[in-house]
Amino acid sequence: MEKQNKKSTKIIIVIVILIIIGVVFYVFVDSRGSQQGKFANIDNSATSTKNVNFDPLNFTYVLEDEKVTLTDGVSTQDIVPGSAEKLETTVFEKPAIGDLNKDNKNDSSLLLVQDSGGTGLFFYLVAVVSDVGVVKNTNSIFIGDRIDPVSILIENGKIKLSFIDRGTDEPMTAEPTIKITKYFEVKNNILMEVK
Repeated sequence: MEKQNKKSTKIIIVIVILIIIGVVFYVFVDSRGSQQGKFANIDNSATSTKNVNFDPLNFTYVLEDEKVTLTDGVSTQDIVPGSAEKLETTVFEKPAIGDLNKDNKNDSSLLLVQDSGGTGLFFYLVAVVSDVGVVKNTNSIFIGDRIDPVSILIENGKIKLSFIDRGTDEPMTAEPTIKITKYFEVKNNILMEVK
């Protein structure tokens, strides 16, 4: 009888430990998911998807009237169908997260870099805003060719983009040396530069 009680006690202890591990795992996974999934619905010019978590590294943007779908922050497309030459689009650093449209919900802004394998590296600013529970893509703004990005932040409802560029009279082969900071905001779902 005493041997059976010890066995029952061990089983109960193992079950309690497994329950504790399960609760800890569930809380950890749930908290990670809630940090990454900032929005409940997605709607942009390329797709309309409901009931999925928004991730700016896995989203479709429009650059120069062309849809670019990122997967883990990267898109690779044929420049010409069937061509060996590729157009690669990547995210500079990480997306900026903050409120751009004063609805107390997180929005996102990214600096996207396009490389066609030539000498140019083309930088575009994009934003995605939450509007009445739906995530909307804004227009993109061309920032420059072969600039040296410093940072992208969302502060006080505006995007603050800092980068180093060359002077207007300097050739593209010159190293960027002039620090520039520009501010952008989203009004009526349109991304625009502000002074």
